[in-house]
Amino acid sequence: MQPRCCSVTSAAATITIVASLPFYALAGMRGSETANAIQIVSQVQEAENKREADVNTIVCTRRYVLKNKRWDKDAVMHVRTTWQSGSGKRFEIVKMENAEGLQKRVFNKLLEGEAEASRQEANMAESAIVPANYDFLPLGTETLKGRECLVLQLIPKRSSKYLIEGKAWVDPKEHAIIRIEGRTAKSVSFWIGKPYIVQEFQKVGDVWVSSINRSISDVKLIGKTELAVDFSNYDIARGRKLAQNAGDSKKLLE
Repeated sequence: MQPRCCSVTSAAATITIVASLPFYALAGMRGSETANAIQIVSQVQEAENKREADVNTIVCTRRYVLKNKRWDKDAVMHVRTTWQSGSGKRFEIVKMENAEGLQKRVFNKLLEGEAEASRQEANMAESAIVPANYDFLPLGTETLKGRECLVLQLIPKRSSKYLIEGKAWVDPKEHAIIRIEGRTAKSVSFWIGKPYIVQEFQKVGDVWVSSINRSISDVKLIGKTELAVDFSNYDIARGRKLAQNAGDSKKLLE
C-alpha cells in the first residue's frame, strides 16, 4: 500500500518513506505524558492502514522547480501524477519551462527513478520508518502550523541512501506524520553527496499525502542546487468515491 507514501525527491534519486512508528519510541518521557504518547504512537500505523484500506487511485498535480545560482532562470516542470494500487506511479509531463540540457535530464531522471521505485516493494521495506531500519529518540513537543506535535529523532540503523538521519513530527490527534526533515544516511552518488530533505504532508479527505518536498544538494562542479516540489489538485479514489483537495499546497519557492 503506497498512497500516503512520502516521496522524498533529491536531484538524482527518489527516497520513499512509509509512516510507521514503534511502541517504544517515546519511552524516555515520564508519567501520564509517557502513557499518552505511547498510546498515540502505537496507533499510527493502525490508523494509516484503516484510512488507506480502500484507496485504489491517487491523482495530483506537481510543480517542480530546480534552482542554481549559475543559471539565469529556474527550471520548472509541471507534471500530472497517477498512482494506482498494484501498478505504481505514472507521470505525464504537462510542460517544462527553462529546462534544457542538464535541467531537462535531471527532471527526466527524477521521474524515471520514482516510477521504478514505486513498483518495487523492496524499496518500500528498505526505507520504511520502522524499528528494523531506525532507532528513535523522543525530543519533546513542538507546535507546527498550529498542531501540537511529538518530535522524534530518526537514527538509521545502517548506512543507506533510502534512510533519513533527522527528525519526524507526529500529530498525536491525527495519528499521522506531518513533517520529515534530515539528511540521507548515505551519499546518493559521487555527484550529489547527502542531500538535505524536507517534506511536509497535507490531509485530503482523511488521507495524508505529500504537500511540499524540498531537497538541497552540494552538487559537484555546479555547487548548491535546490529542488522544490509542490503538490496540489488531489483526487483520491476509494472505489467510485472521490475526495478532492479544497486548496492547493503553498508554493515553496516564489
